[in-house]
Amino acid sequence: MTVDPSASALLIGNAIVLVSLFSARPSGILRLTILATAALLISWFTVRSEAPLAWWSPIVFFSPAVVVASLGFLAVLDSRAIVRHFRQRSSRTTLWSYRSIGITIGLLIAITYMIVLPSVTAVLELFRERPESYTITELTIGENLRIRSAKLAIFAIFTYIGACWGSFLNVVAYSLPRGESIALRSSACPKCGVPIRRIDNLPIFSYLNLGGRCRDCGVTIPVRYLIVELVAAGIFASLFLFELVTGAANVPGFQHYTFTGILWIILYTKWPVVGIVLYHAALMCTLLTLALTDLDRRRLPAWFGWTSVLIFAGLPMIASQLQPFTLALPSSVPDAASRAATILVGAVTGGVLGIAIQRVSQLGKRCRALPLALTLIGISLGWQATVTITAIFVLLLLTVRHFDTSGARRRLLQPTAVLLAAVMIHHPLWKWIAGVW
Repeated sequence: MTVDPSASALLIGNAIVLVSLFSARPSGILRLTILATAALLISWFTVRSEAPLAWWSPIVFFSPAVVVASLGFLAVLDSRAIVRHFRQRSSRTTLWSYRSIGITIGLLIAITYMIVLPSVTAVLELFRERPESYTITELTIGENLRIRSAKLAIFAIFTYIGACWGSFLNVVAYSLPRGESIALRSSACPKCGVPIRRIDNLPIFSYLNLGGRCRDCGVTIPVRYLIVELVAAGIFASLFLFELVTGAANVPGFQHYTFTGILWIILYTKWPVVGIVLYHAALMCTLLTLALTDLDRRRLPAWFGWTSVLIFAGLPMIASQLQPFTLALPSSVPDAASRAATILVGAVTGGVLGIAIQRVSQLGKRCRALPLALTLIGISLGWQATVTITAIFVLLLLTVRHFDTSGARRRLLQPTAVLLAAVMIHHPLWKWIAGVW
């Protein structure tokens, strides 16, 4: 005997409503999450049902519309109670611990991707016109959940690799300007000197779990470490969503792939796409390192700059797919010479713009690494993208200056960090912007 999943969902929904009416357990965010999830699941099952008038039933309590409305009403009441509770606590204690914030954000992201988005898509499908001969095999709820959970897991792994790189870049930005080793050293608390345990050295998670304090001496861990790990995770997440799974559709001149997505790009690996994603990830991580050293008012050793320039210029000469855009030169010019000219023009454009901004703005020591950063951008992304990114960068700086009359944020906001933000804004729109040129 086959059990109708929509009937099971209605039974569970009614049970949740009855339990919520007679008991306050579980309370808080957990019960609110359960109520919202149940309402979305029932809506999804009902929308996908082929029965006429699926939202209504002669038995009121088995009408999906009534159950969803009841769950929504209880969720609103719980939301108001949670807001009142936190307002009462705000005057005497911290609202949430770092761990609670992290768990809540993770749950919201998972629920949105696994339940909310499929529900909205199912509703929109009802209003989409299809030819009469159009047939498609609908996936079951189990198949949908399996596919989406696999995609979410791959995205989470790729993003967390970025967080791990962010943790490493914290070490690089601290050690290199001071002439210290970045490989032959163990992590330890700078206050008590106790080596950090492996369980306490996990990017993002360990900071949230410890509440931003050392496990042994209780000294506050600078929030900068968490922010850098989150920024690096954001870099990898952005590259995953806008470049990797799209087959580098955001890169002008890159080869077009008919089939894209996690299956066709990652599992059936398209190495040119993987290569250019890693190339751009290395560029943004280098910019993040330069921003951190500027924040510390430190200077990286000269070899770091020359090595970065040689690596980012040499890789496109070896692998042409890393530079799908070239200068419009005569066809008689060899391909290698065309790539070299493109790299040279981009480097000169970035270097000149960086020096000009540094001198005109009179930022001095606050942006020592800006010329190098723009040079690397010119080498990697071309002179047109460098000009566009510089325009976005200047606009962001002027916006901060306009809305921050006291200058407090301006002293904390490093120009090289703003440049990294400009690169991240430009990157998903790169191909569209390139059409203007």
